[in-house]
Amino acid sequence: MSAKLWSLGVFLVALGVAAHVVGWEALLWLPRVAMDSLLWAPAALVDLIRSAPATFGVIALGVVLMVVARLMGRRKDRGG
Repeated sequence: MSAKLWSLGVFLVALGVAAHVVGWEALLWLPRVAMDSLLWAPAALVDLIRSAPATFGVIALGVVLMVVARLMGRRKDRGG
């Protein structure tokens, strides 16, 4: 437990020093870009469903078949 607390303390000190040197705006730039990218994907999915439902259906069916194949492969590996 003490090793985890030490690591957390070192991380917070490094974060504080970095924030002081470059500023919070520059430091938080990468997480903001990542969040924008993560929010872009669901919006693109909704646009795809609205604009071409048949295409979305084909893609969804393909994903479902891939998941089923993976699950069947795992059961076969276990001897089931």
